[in-house]
Amino acid sequence: MSQKDTAGHSTAALYDQFDMFSPAMHVVEYSKTKFELPQPLESSIYVGISNETEDAWMDIAYLPDQMVSMEDFPKLNMPEDALQVTDPKTGETGYRVGLEVFHQLHCLNMLRMATIPEHYTKLEWSDTNDKPEIVRAHLDHCIEVLRLNLMCHSDINVFTFHPKPGKEGYWPEYNSQHVCRNFDQIKHWARANAMPYAEV
Repeated sequence: MSQKDTAGHSTAALYDQFDMFSPAMHVVEYSKTKFELPQPLESSIYVGISNETEDAWMDIAYLPDQMVSMEDFPKLNMPEDALQVTDPKTGETGYRVGLEVFHQLHCLNMLRMATIPEHYTKLEWSDTNDKPEIVRAHLDHCIEVLRLNLMCHSDINVFTFHPKPGKEGYWPEYNSQHVCRNFDQIKHWARANAMPYAEV
């Protein structure tokens, strides 16, 4: 079941209500989704150490930035000294922006790598391969970013408690129903509207 911009409940309408703006707000679709935690957890492509795991994280957490037009930039309520870029496809000048979801996933991957220091601190490209004080500051930044976003979105979906064979008491069941934004749709939009990579 999928919904897109239904009157009164769309992301675009919500952003308008609070005088907010995102260049991706009109591509958001919602669907009813049941979370399915893999069993065993080690079977998840996002867990462990392998080339497939690195590729999976690269696919969801390291996407190019996008551009907001000169006309739309004031809607962001950000300082005017932001980095300007030119869209190579249209020649239009605007401001470079990044979608928060990919920053947050980058942070989650940073925390993941920090739990396996014996592997990732030896890799030149890893964010955990740096001076300890720099890594600590990066990790603290990521913890705060994820805390703020989890509290901001405050997931009100619920989990229930059930007996488990061979175990005493009742245990939480996290494979529950959620209303989710279509991540693949957002990722597709981000790639389709990507700006060339640039050092900042």
